[in-house]
Amino acid sequence: MQNQETQNQFMALEVYGEQVKKLQEESSSIDVMLSELEKGIDSMYGTNTEGEVIIPLGGGAFVKAEIKTPGKVIVAVSSDIFIEKDVESAAEDFKHSIEELQKTKDVINEHIKKLNQEITNIRADLEKRAQQIEKRQKLIQRGRNAPNQ
Repeated sequence: MQNQETQNQFMALEVYGEQVKKLQEESSSIDVMLSELEKGIDSMYGTNTEGEVIIPLGGGAFVKAEIKTPGKVIVAVSSDIFIEKDVESAAEDFKHSIEELQKTKDVINEHIKKLNQEITNIRADLEKRAQQIEKRQKLIQRGRNAPNQ
């Protein structure tokens, strides 16, 4: 029975470890999204005046463009729908998204913390069991090595 329980604990350690890894990856993805939203807000405020701007195309390539409607930006509301908004309104939407993502990240980090605590508890229990087994084996070994009376 104790052997089955030990096997279950090892399996739980593996499962919890995988869950922590996936949650950490999700947290890292959220960090990237947060960074992009913050950069987006900064960039939006740069469109408040007419003039020439440099727009990144990717891969280190850029194009020069002229701002035709200062203080206005085009934002995606879904994968294929875009609307024009004033900078303040768009920035507020981005700030709201940042708040929501941060709340999600906080929940993920709390879950990671709980899983890590459970991992610590299981490891401590397994260590305790290993010490008990070692003591029993030493006692058995002493009994075998004792002179027969």
